[in-house]
Amino acid sequence: MVRNTLSENSDLTMIFINLLKNSSLPISENFKYFLARIHEGEIPEDELLNLITASEDFNHYLENLLINNFIDRKDLTESEESNSERNFRIILRDIEAKISIVFFIGLFFPIGLCFLILFQQINYIMMILFIPLFFIFLNFLYKKLIKIDIFLIGLLNEYSDNERRKFNEFLTFLKSFAVNLKKNISPEMAFIESYSQNKELLKFIKYPINNPVSHLLSFYGSFSDIIELLKLELNSMRYQLILDIIEKMIYENAYFSSHKIFEILEIISKHRRLESKLNIIIKGEKFKVFLFLFLLPIIIGAIGGMFPLIIMITNTQEITLASFSFKNYLNVIKIIMIFFTLFLSNLTSSYYFLKIINHKNKSIMIILSCTIYILVFFLTLINLVLII
Repeated sequence: MVRNTLSENSDLTMIFINLLKNSSLPISENFKYFLARIHEGEIPEDELLNLITASEDFNHYLENLLINNFIDRKDLTESEESNSERNFRIILRDIEAKISIVFFIGLFFPIGLCFLILFQQINYIMMILFIPLFFIFLNFLYKKLIKIDIFLIGLLNEYSDNERRKFNEFLTFLKSFAVNLKKNISPEMAFIESYSQNKELLKFIKYPINNPVSHLLSFYGSFSDIIELLKLELNSMRYQLILDIIEKMIYENAYFSSHKIFEILEIISKHRRLESKLNIIIKGEKFKVFLFLFLLPIIIGAIGGMFPLIIMITNTQEITLASFSFKNYLNVIKIIMIFFTLFLSNLTSSYYFLKIINHKNKSIMIILSCTIYILVFFLTLINLVLII
């Protein structure tokens, strides 16, 4: 798009270096250094050839630029699929198996701990230490297997519903802005027109956009100043990244930038489709999570409540109701320790089960699960006391 606005004799390499130098990207410092070396007599292409960044996509993009002499280049936005998108697809293929591993650990660790306690294969100090270790291990598994650290500009899977609506409104505004730019009017007029056309639909970004519009109507500041103000109002890296790109494209050519805005919107749409696939998988796991939230506290509550009975059985060679009093085996301190150990195990598992499916009301479900555990534990214990 930038090349379309330049003359045939333009030095595309230097234009590219200056464009990146003036950007707010982390690699802008590299390009400032390149520019200084070029002024000292170094060849621009050689400087770019030696550049290796953390982004494989950018490295591949830069390589294509140099190979094609900045002429028949293929923009990043036009690539079939970025490295991040490919990695995300790999995650989608493996996510169900990884979730099953976390479910297995979260479910059977507390149950296994119950049996270790009952058959006295673990002392009480180790029993207490097991809980922080369990939490650390489950947290490690979640971060390594479940948490998605890939940044896709259209991916909002860990954001609230309000943030999603805000982003959707922003995309609607951008689409309208691109349409107005195609009318070959100024960016300022296109911005104002887009706001007028959509202000009734805007709820979450109405105020952030209203302020820049007021500045435009008052002829206060350039379009770049308005974009900077909008970035401050929205206060998010995601919005800043999109607005940075749009600002630089409009600076080069407002009319051609409308096509690029549509390309950005298409990339975001592709990311949203990938997110939809992830959401379908997560929704499929909800039944398991709710089943485990009720099943786990019932199992460990029942086993934990039978602790005095198991101790009585394992400590006697011949069991007769006449010879033994069940109350002799009611060690209150041990029962309290077991109760809280299993309680914290259930709490930890419930938290991570709900975190996997991004459940909104985690607190309510955790309280419900813990309440079931408490009721089952003490009902089992009381019934044993009354019967025996």
